[in-house]
Amino acid sequence: MPAIQNIYVYKMTTDNGGAPCVHRGLLSLSICKPMIRRCASVGDLVFGFGGRALRERLIYAAVITGKLVDGSYYWNRQFSRRPDRIYERAHDGRAMRRPDARFHTTSDELEHDVGLGFERAQVLLSMDFRYFGKNGTTEYARAHADVAALIRGLGRGHRVGFSPGVRTELLALKDELWNRFTEMKNGVPTQQDRSRRCNTESSQAVIPA
Repeated sequence: MPAIQNIYVYKMTTDNGGAPCVHRGLLSLSICKPMIRRCASVGDLVFGFGGRALRERLIYAAVITGKLVDGSYYWNRQFSRRPDRIYERAHDGRAMRRPDARFHTTSDELEHDVGLGFERAQVLLSMDFRYFGKNGTTEYARAHADVAALIRGLGRGHRVGFSPGVRTELLALKDELWNRFTEMKNGVPTQQDRSRRCNTESSQAVIPA
């Protein structure tokens, strides 16, 4: 397996099955977090920790194994039944929300999610992940003090500096999770309310290779 490149860490304000979406053995990040979706590449590692409402629990970790751009996620039949495929192409080629969309039903997040012409429709895919959702815990903080400090220090809308050991600890945490949990899906979403916004600004950090 190739070495992990960049590591993305962010706090989630919502965990309702939309972002990330875990369905039939594939994790996708197609809505919300546009900067991570734009910048992350195959081989990168993404950690999603809960924000204050989710008590800073570890919600998921994923190695990116695929990336789709230019809206191809939204007209490729392979992904037609995925719950997070909430947009489609109108007759004029512009993006529109599907009438049966399961997420972002109470506010218009189209431009933020995919752009008017799918110019922001980068989608991250992973077939190598560990999702915990409601079963996520803060157990990571016991053995990984630098990671715990990083998560505590991620305030809204800004990044923090990294201690020398934070990348080492994140990689160790990833290995521990993969060794301990043989299944990729280890829980259900924390929240059942699919109308909750996940586009609320949340903090993130990038730990470079």
